[in-house]
Formats: sequence, structure tokens, C-alpha cells
Amino acid sequence: MSLLKEGIRQGSKPRAFLGIGLLLAGIGILFFGLPHFFSEDWRFEKIKEMKPGDAGFPTLEGQFQPENLAEYEIGREDKAIVSLHVVSYRDKSGALRRAIVYPPSGGASSPLPSIADGNQIRHDLWKSAAQAIRQHTDENAVFVSWWDDAQRIHFLAGRDTWAALPVAEAFPEPRSRSFWGEIAGGFAKDEQPLRQLAHWLAMDADRALAELSERLPKDKPVFLAVCLDDLARLLEMEALSGVSLPFEARFFPAEANIHAQISAVKRWAEEKGRGSYLVHPLPGGGIRAWRITSEEGEKTLLARLLPFVGSVANLPEQLQLVYQSEQGGYLSVFKWIVR
Repeated sequence: MSLLKEGIRQGSKPRAFLGIGLLLAGIGILFFGLPHFFSEDWRFEKIKEMKPGDAGFPTLEGQFQPENLAEYEIGREDKAIVSLHVVSYRDKSGALRRAIVYPPSGGASSPLPSIADGNQIRHDLWKSAAQAIRQHTDENAVFVSWWDDAQRIHFLAGRDTWAALPVAEAFPEPRSRSFWGEIAGGFAKDEQPLRQLAHWLAMDADRALAELSERLPKDKPVFLAVCLDDLARLLEMEALSGVSLPFEARFFPAEANIHAQISAVKRWAEEKGRGSYLVHPLPGGGIRAWRITSEEGEKTLLARLLPFVGSVANLPEQLQLVYQSEQGGYLSVFKWIVR
């Protein structure tokens, strides 16, 4: 069975459309992630830490033995906005590593039902992807993806990655920088891999892939992975690439007529953009839509990897789509084709 077929078979979860995504109070464009700056009324803290054997420790289904699982909470005053779980483990060399994971909701606490539901959906989608990666890629495969995706790919699938730590300069606000440094397990000592990736994602896809071909290992199969959550990392990508990415987001409330809702999204995408859009259904029937606002933006590697309308049939010839989460295209994996 091909990796793509495996992804479609395992990824078909009807409730995935119910809540892929998390709306942050007061944060306009960030859809899945956390703000890069914190005002004084934002709080972020470690809620608890568990070890294997403790009551309630979830089954993480990783390829390495976890040493502990820490839960972090981001919120304002007494309201929780985001719940993050971070597993600490040691790789084959004995080095301590971390990964942001999504435990099944039955095994980890969540301050709000919507957060629990979103984490459960992510858990299911990443579980399916990791199973497909393990079954249909060589053990020596290398994955090129943003750092948090890379951490999950390594822990859940056991595959090596291009860059698995963030770069401190991507977080200009001190409190945010400190938080992400703790969550990620530190910042990259060698910043070039992630800086290069930000540069490639923000530039013309054909030029980016030409540069990639000169940098990728020649003796290992290479895969590129993108996730809809990567849209929450736009500020990081911009900080490291020095390029302002022409992506905009807007919320569309639920409508009884889904066709009218989609028509409204299309009109919005054509107003300022070029008609290329991507939608995320949200709990309650609303939609979070993204549009690309320039012709140059449509040509970027990031735009051509994400499931924007117009990108699906415009995949660079160097890449082959081998896996995609069926519901909403949450996570996509592309194989680098050696020519």
C-alpha cells in the first residue's frame, strides 16, 4: 500500500472537521499557535509534570521511552487559551530531546472542552501520519519540516530531521523567547538549517528547490512535511527569512447554507488576493480562511506545499505527494524525486 493510500485510509476521521484549529482571544492572524509577544496580562506556566507509571500518564505511542510529560498552559487572567504537552526523552545516542505532543484527551487534563477536542483531533491526525511514515519510509529517511513538526516526526516516527530546534532570534520579545526555549528544549546552536528552511519557504518554489537540491543529503531518501499549524509560525519564518509573507486570515461565521459560506470565502479571496484560498472548518460551523495577496506569494514554496486552491495541481516536479491527511489536508508529506 502506498504511503498516500495509507494516509487516506487511516486519516478518514469524520470528526476531524469539527475542530482542526484553535482561535486565540485577541490574536488576529494566528490560527493554531501562540502569540510571539505577551502583554502583562498574558500568563504562561507549567501546570504539572508526570512520569511513566504515574496515574493518568497517557500512552504516547512514540518510538522512544518518555522520561516525563510536562503540561503548560497559556491564558489571560483565569482563562486558559492553550494547553501544550511536552514529552522529554532520550534519542539513540542518549541525548535528551523534547517534542510538543498531543496526548489522547482521556490521558491528559485540559482546561476547556474545546482545547481537549482540538488536542484529541491533532493526536489522531499525527498518529495516523506517524504510522504511515514508519511503515512506508526507510529508517534512514530525512524529513525537512519546521522545527516543531520535526520534533514530533522524530519522537513519533523515529526519523531524522533537518532542523529540530527553534532559533532564538525568531522570538524578539523576551518572555516569549524564554517560553519557547523552555518548551523546545533550548535553541539551535547551529542556526543555519532553520534559517535556510525559512529562506526556502519564503522564496520562489523553483529557485528554492534548486537550492535545496544542492544542500540535501545524496545518500538518503528525503521527504518534505508541512502542516496547517505551520501557518501559526509565519512570524518566525518572516523573522528568519527577512521576507514579509503575503498571507492573510479571516473568520467566517457559520451559515445554514454551506455553499453560501464558501461563496463568501471565494469573494473575499478575490477582493485583495488572487483567488487562492485555504479553509479550516471550526467548531460550531464557522470557517477560518487564508488568502494569498500577491502573485509572488502564490509562487512561494510554502504556498505550493500547503493545500491552497490552485496549489494542488501546481506541485513542483521535484516533489511527489505521498501522504495527506484526508480530512482538510492537515498534514502533507512530499517525497523528493531524484532526477
